[in-house]
Amino acid sequence: MRTFLAYDVDDPELRSKVEALQSELRSTKCDIKLVDPAILHFTMRFFGETTQEQVERVITSLKGNVENFAIDVEFKGVGAFPNERRISVIWIGTDSNAGIKLREQSKLINSKLLRIEGLRSDEPERFSPHLTIARVRSAKNKQALVSVIESNRDKKFGVVQLGKLKLKMSELFPSGPKYTDLYVFE
Repeated sequence: MRTFLAYDVDDPELRSKVEALQSELRSTKCDIKLVDPAILHFTMRFFGETTQEQVERVITSLKGNVENFAIDVEFKGVGAFPNERRISVIWIGTDSNAGIKLREQSKLINSKLLRIEGLRSDEPERFSPHLTIARVRSAKNKQALVSVIESNRDKKFGVVQLGKLKLKMSELFPSGPKYTDLYVFE
């Protein structure tokens, strides 16, 4: 099964602002796939294909270590990975204070998962806190897309509390992904 650790981002005000930005992105007529605002999530660690045994070991390794982490995150700024010359993902960033705390949590998560055999490795120093809102399929109308990114580079989307880390399973369908919570770290 394809799994990852994430916080759901289900604040209605933030979703509304994301939808407005996605509408602006759509108007460029670029070849993009927008993330459904109803399933927005903030990924802390992507595992990819995992076995049931690995899932159980992830839960056991993190239980008691990640439950009491809650943080107010200001979502602000729009950017692209890997860069604006070759865009594959469009994202909304976080404020620097939240970024520091999220990087610390990422390091803690990774340190607890080091001993799980066969689990996809992650480079915690490369963790870049962001909320993915679109994936770019081709360079069609790229300059219009870059223009939208640049005009929203400093835009503020609001403050949201991230509080319940979830181990999720992702199933991919032509209509889009379907996520199932496998475990919630209360």
